[in-house]
Amino acid sequence: MRAIRYAFLIGLLAIFAGCSGSDSSSSQPSADDRALIQESLSEAITRWRYGDKAGLYDNEFSYLQDRMTFDDYLKTKEMQLDADTVDGIAAKEFKFYGRDSADVGVEVSFKGPKGKVSVQRDTYRMYFYRGKWVRPTLSMLATELEYQQMRRAYDSAAEAEAKELGDD
Repeated sequence: MRAIRYAFLIGLLAIFAGCSGSDSSSSQPSADDRALIQESLSEAITRWRYGDKAGLYDNEFSYLQDRMTFDDYLKTKEMQLDADTVDGIAAKEFKFYGRDSADVGVEVSFKGPKGKVSVQRDTYRMYFYRGKWVRPTLSMLATELEYQQMRRAYDSAAEAEAKELGDD
């Protein structure tokens, strides 16, 4: 048990060091990342506007999806909001932290029932996760990192046990 805790702490330190925004060329955003971020935001908000909140669920980290069914997700107070007046979203400013995350300045446009358009500005933290840019609504990166480390520790322990028992 002590070895698992030690491995967990070492792994956590390695993960946090990896997310510190290193400047290696392989972790730098590509020229297409701005377009991919815009596409991700537009898809999620368009799906939400038409009542498909699965687009938001798809942007959550895996620990939340493993612990909460989509039906339970829909029952949370955050998902009770409707986006029927949202007209669109535009990513305007980008500050990348390597290729793992970015702060994105957005303008969300709303069209009221009488046709009046208003714009709200905000900044979203987005993450490059599972091969795409996501903006989680309920899940958090720190919890996802802990979850991934626990899964690795479990998988390692299960593999060691299988080898010990001769089940490889």
